[in-house]
Amino acid sequence: MNDGNSAYSYYNNSQRQKELIDASKDMVRDAIIGKLDVEVMLFSSHTFRIIELGCSIGPNTFHAMQHVVDVVKEKYHNIILEFQVFFSDHVENDFNTLFQSLPIDRSYYASGVPGSFHGRLFPSRSIHFAHSSCAIHWLSKIPKELLDEKSPTWNK
Repeated sequence: MNDGNSAYSYYNNSQRQKELIDASKDMVRDAIIGKLDVEVMLFSSHTFRIIELGCSIGPNTFHAMQHVVDVVKEKYHNIILEFQVFFSDHVENDFNTLFQSLPIDRSYYASGVPGSFHGRLFPSRSIHFAHSSCAIHWLSKIPKELLDEKSPTWNK
């Protein structure tokens, strides 16, 4: 991956990844509308936290995160929510380019979280929605917590 936004950078050569994000929009929307229960998750806070795993340097990551925010807003239009998006990728990622290209009109607070999603990035129960469109295939195995039916992370 080439850093920055030169002619050969990921920033200018990631159309296929955008097509994947666009192709998954209905699936993401259906999952949010059908399964997400913000009222149970947000006990005293009205901050909805999203992590984007494998954000790279944009612009596709912004496109995907705005879609998630828009669908949650649509479903919970009667609840005033603030959105916080954590953009995560390996420590070698060009986070400077990522944050220089953040949309000015975004409706969320943005933070960067360098590190591998093979390990833990956040405290327990601190993330409400995780998104990964073009990076999850890097997992070498299914995390054991996802296979345990008694685990809060289990998803049939």
